[in-house]
Amino acid sequence: MKKVLTVTLVLMAILTVIYVSAIVYANTNADAYPHRYVLYGGFEYESETPPTDWYTPEQLGVYDVIELGGNGSWLHIAVDREKEPFPLQSENPIFLYKDKFYQVLPLWVTPGLPKSVNQWQIPIGGALGACWAFTGVPFLKWRKNE
Repeated sequence: MKKVLTVTLVLMAILTVIYVSAIVYANTNADAYPHRYVLYGGFEYESETPPTDWYTPEQLGVYDVIELGGNGSWLHIAVDREKEPFPLQSENPIFLYKDKFYQVLPLWVTPGLPKSVNQWQIPIGGALGACWAFTGVPFLKWRKNE
């Protein structure tokens, strides 16, 4: 029983480290990834008067726009670092997208897990937690009896 419990606990520790490492890696800052693209946040520009100085997404090096928020008021913009004309986060430029003006925010966007992984994140974490509970109770009883 002692050997089985020890092996199970070691296996659980290894699986937990792998699981936590995968989740942390998938949710780290986009700047840590070794590619040339970065994600910035953008909110709908709200003002009574339209801006006088604005850009098109192509001028800012935007290669993809991900619409968030129910009414399209929040965007993630994927920018090619090599085509970025100036530091967008420090300048906060305004750009036109689908007949609305948006402003680049000084916020980093952390890419989430891919949908195929994201749907399994909670069940796998729950299964690991349940296994820790089922192996932890016998381990504590075994340690108490020694």
